[in-house]
Amino acid sequence: MPIVTISAKELKELIGKDLPREEIEEILPLNKMEIDSWDGDEISVEVTPDRPDFYSVEGIARQLRAWLYIKPGLPSHILSKPQIRLHAQKVSSRPCIVAGIVRELEMNEPAIKSLLQLQELLDLSLGRDRKKVSIGIHDLDKIKPPLTYTEVDPETTRFVPLSCSKEMSMKEIIEEHPKGIEYKHLLKGAEKFPVVFDCEDVISFPPIINSERTRITENTKNIFIEITGTDESAINYALNIIMTALEERGGKLEAVRINNTQTPHLKAKAIKFEPQEAKRLLGINLKNSELKSLLERMCYDVDLEQKTVFAPPYRFDILHPIDVIEDIAIAYGYNDFTPEVPKLPTIGKEHPKEEFSNTLRELMIGLGFQEIVNHILTSPEKMIKKPGINTEEAIEIANPVTSEYSVCRTWLLPGLFQNLANNKHRRYPQKLFEIGDAVLPKESSDTRTSNQRKLSGVISHSAASLSEIISVINALLENLGLKPNFKTLEHPTFISGRCGRIIIGEEEIGFFGEVHPKVLTAFELKMPVSGFEIDVEKLMDIITSTNRRASQKNLS
Repeated sequence: MPIVTISAKELKELIGKDLPREEIEEILPLNKMEIDSWDGDEISVEVTPDRPDFYSVEGIARQLRAWLYIKPGLPSHILSKPQIRLHAQKVSSRPCIVAGIVRELEMNEPAIKSLLQLQELLDLSLGRDRKKVSIGIHDLDKIKPPLTYTEVDPETTRFVPLSCSKEMSMKEIIEEHPKGIEYKHLLKGAEKFPVVFDCEDVISFPPIINSERTRITENTKNIFIEITGTDESAINYALNIIMTALEERGGKLEAVRINNTQTPHLKAKAIKFEPQEAKRLLGINLKNSELKSLLERMCYDVDLEQKTVFAPPYRFDILHPIDVIEDIAIAYGYNDFTPEVPKLPTIGKEHPKEEFSNTLRELMIGLGFQEIVNHILTSPEKMIKKPGINTEEAIEIANPVTSEYSVCRTWLLPGLFQNLANNKHRRYPQKLFEIGDAVLPKESSDTRTSNQRKLSGVISHSAASLSEIISVINALLENLGLKPNFKTLEHPTFISGRCGRIIIGEEEIGFFGEVHPKVLTAFELKMPVSGFEIDVEKLMDIITSTNRRASQKNLS
């Protein structure tokens, strides 16, 4: 989990109360934070990833102020009308941009340190290491508006990057500058690179580096924040978190006009909320006034007559009324709940499917494979287009946040192909496997879907072959007491004549093959790949039936 370094002195100043060390040590864990270390004035705080608004001393102080009822309820944010315009053009690699301004700041060394730490942690977590979100922070007084966000030729566009004294082209930056080398993979395949200009020159080259000209210093009074990325929701939340944190230091917030809209959006999020449901789920009998007080302790405003709560604009983790109920439980105090013995006593044990999956894991690890855990959500391009298939019926997500996670996977191999693509810089041979669920349509089910457990494995090196993957399948199944047969199969992901079905008795349980060069090219793989996929539930049923017949034979 992220570690946030804060000053105890600053924390107390921002809270507005001189809290003793013992009280800070007591209340931080009650608010989803743990003290990792405390050395003099410096506190290292471990923060849960679902609360990125705690990635700064300002955000932590705001929460503790409400918790202590010094300033409970929804924080108010005054946003001035935009004075600066940014013209956003089409940028294929990072299509989304938001921006905001904070004026009248006192940027001393601790304030700069806190801001840069917040920027770094948001880039890393919410931004998936700058892939989804990349943040640029600039001295506004060094900028000559209006601004333009566009894409340019990386060879002809030049500027002085941060912490440098010489002018470099954007191409030189990604080849020579440490940050360029670290993040150039985010622009792979892009013919033109994203850039933010003012009237004079480049101020930002997202997601790589800012210009030295707009560096913030202790003399900075007014700050311009620009955030680019691939996920509109994520960049908006990142902007809200940064601007409201700077507001805690006395900054005055100002919007930026971007084409026909303006950012940030600091309106509170309204969520319908049933007080009785909260009491029922938590098992506590509270008066409505007590419920309201607990919610205000977590920075909410409450309208019990309309059964509505209003969450702060920096709380991206509030998605459902159950999240509000969780905050009530936190404000009430988990230690204050009375434990109850369940009315229906049960003895729990591991599900047979999980037991069998663990057996398969041990066998695959024993065969020299490394386990991977991928998301069950994926993209049609990765699951269907790149593997070259056109018959898959995927379960689509309504209103997906991003196209990268817009469908449920129907098989596991494409995810492993992508893992190989992400690790081309690692040593070969590479042997990866995954055991996980795929989601398939099933009209007879209540949800019209069915989760099916699959096992998939890949081998990649210069001499990866069909015989090698067959030997793995044989070893795996023979360790389970089964002898497989193989029959030919035509599958668009694999080379014709180098692909087959896995048969146990009369039951087909999976397939295998050498991956087709077109698929290797689509995933940008440089080494040959062979792979297999097995239906774990079919395999488990066969073993169960075999064991049952053996038991019956012994009894007779």
